[in-house]
Formats: sequence, structure tokens, C-alpha cells
Amino acid sequence: MRRLSLYAAFFAAAASLGVMACGTFAKAEVLDESTVSITYALNEYVNSLNIVEIKEEEVAESADDEKTCRYPEFEGKCLAYVDEAVNVRAEPDEESERVGSLPVHGIALVAEKGETWTKIESGITMGYVRNDFLLFGDTAGAYAEETCPKKAKVNTETLYVRAGQDEGSDCLTMVGEGESYEVIQDDTVDEWVHIRVDSDIEGYVSAQYVDVSYGFSHALSVAEEEEIRKKKEEEEAARLAEMTSSRRQEVVNFALQFLGNPYVYGGTSLTNGTDCSGFTMSVYAHFGYGLPRTAAQQMAGLTNVPLDSIQPGDLLFYRDKSGAVGHVTMYIGGGQVVHASSSTTGIIISGLGYRTPCGAARVIWD
Repeated sequence: MRRLSLYAAFFAAAASLGVMACGTFAKAEVLDESTVSITYALNEYVNSLNIVEIKEEEVAESADDEKTCRYPEFEGKCLAYVDEAVNVRAEPDEESERVGSLPVHGIALVAEKGETWTKIESGITMGYVRNDFLLFGDTAGAYAEETCPKKAKVNTETLYVRAGQDEGSDCLTMVGEGESYEVIQDDTVDEWVHIRVDSDIEGYVSAQYVDVSYGFSHALSVAEEEEIRKKKEEEEAARLAEMTSSRRQEVVNFALQFLGNPYVYGGTSLTNGTDCSGFTMSVYAHFGYGLPRTAAQQMAGLTNVPLDSIQPGDLLFYRDKSGAVGHVTMYIGGGQVVHASSSTTGIIISGLGYRTPCGAARVIWD
């Protein structure tokens, strides 16, 4: 309520009580002694109310607060604001039992938000996380939009990656069902999604055959964490059992040490940065094998083997947009390959069907 309205109310009340007669102020600038005394009393009365005046900008801010949220999909949800993962506790206490973990970019429902701890529900896990490690509502939405990459997961058996946003454009490669790829968001339209397959291939896929999302993770319970650990051990055992040569095993194990290291075009350093062919060349150089520098040269200079007969340590090759061999990976067994993929991902493991190979070659012969 503004000071002026208080004045008006006071005058109205005074007039009704006979404190002042109609026409007391013919002109605002004319003040006699009676007028001054009434004005003084009026000011004293208003000041005694201790009313805080409302400014125009404060009214505007209040109106803004009543607007609907900018990211409604994040309403009632929170996002993990961590580098790796944060523990979920049974009670709002650091010493409480750990019931699971919420990973980086992990999303959860807010069951109960407190001043220091929030009770969350994510996957099959329910428990408490400190507010320091969470972002809520619109703040979570803004953070996701700014920093969280989107993924496109293939939902059909085989999908063409095309050079343009047109079914008649050239097919660059084919990708398999269940594989996920980085979405290049600055050039994506409703009917087509621009994806990065690896450092060699970027292209468009039909939006109806991929599911695009932020790729958020849910919390993992302690039981789920243990199940994942056991599964990894079983996969590793199966991969090692597939090895027919101790030297093959050594090569693959050596290559896997460098997971997560950076991709650098033209590089050959397994620690500071390498491209795809620099990676395979440098791994094999460690064991005394001399491979040519580029993917095309490696495919031409090595003995080719059928794709249905590959063994761990064999190299798989892929064509670029022009049709020339432009990318190479190393088969590690278990239907997986390791490769220096792109500047976004660095050295990673991918499924064998992440892209269609055009050939394979063998370095180690039993």
C-alpha cells in the first residue's frame, strides 16, 4: 500500500469525524496554521504505522514470481551436481547407512526437501542426499540445457546415417539398434537428428527411428552396484576366455589402460592425445609391431580377415563420407571395440555394431 493511499484514507476518515471540513484545501500550495498542524499530525500517523513502500520494480518481480516455470519437465525433480557420484543415505546424516549412489547427471524425484538434506526417489533407490550436491526445478533445467549432452538411441534394427536431411541423400554408414550417439544440437530439425558417430562421420538420421534424450541416469542401489560389478567381472572373464593368444590378451589389456584419454587429430600419444590410427599404431608399437600411420594404410598394409572370423586384437576399418577408409578400431572380444573415437569422447569402448565396418585385418597370427 502506497503512502499516498494512506493519506487519502486519513483525509476521508478525518472528514467523516468532523476533524476537517469540506474545502479545507482549495489549493494544495496554500497552507495556513491549521493546515500545517493537520499535515504534521497526518505525517506522524503514517510514520507510526511503519509501512514499507512498495517500489515499481518490486511489483514487477512479484509478478515474475507468479509466472509458470520455464522447465516444467523438471518440476518436482532434482539433478545431481557432481563430478562422479554422490552417496544416497538411509537418513539425513553423513554417518547414516549408504543405500546407493546418484551418478553425474543422475535425475531423481523430490520426495521431501529440507534445508540441508533432500529425500529423493530414483530408480529403486530412496534416501537422502545433501542439497549441496543437487540442483532443483528450473535451475536443474537450465543446467541440463547448458551442459548436458543429448543422446540419440537407435530404436530400429538398422538405420542409415545420411549426408543431408533428405532420404535421397547419400548414406554415410549404417548403425545398429540399441546403440547411442551424441546429438549435435545446433543443427537438428523436427524430422531429422544430426548425430556424431565418431571423429570421421557426422550425419543425419530420421527422428522417428531414434529416441532423443538427455541420457540422464537414475540412482543405483547398493544391490544394483554389486550386480554391475559382478557382470563386469563375468564379461572380462568371457573376453579373456575368447583370447587364443597370450600376446593378443596383452595387446588388448594394454590398449584398455588408456580409456578416457583425449582424442587429438594427427596425434600419436596414448596419454596426451591421439587419433584413431595413431592409437592402434602406438598400441602395437609397444609390442614391437610397426603399423602404417593412417587407417587406409593399415588396412592396405595388413592381411585382411573375414568379418565373421575376427579375434581380439584384430583391427576393423570404416569408410568416411567420400567412401575412403577413414577410421579404425581394435576388436577386444565380447562384441566390443576400443578406439580413439572423437574429440568429444576421447578413447572409448563401443559395441561392434556402433557402425558398419568395411573390412578387418590381423596383426598377430597364431
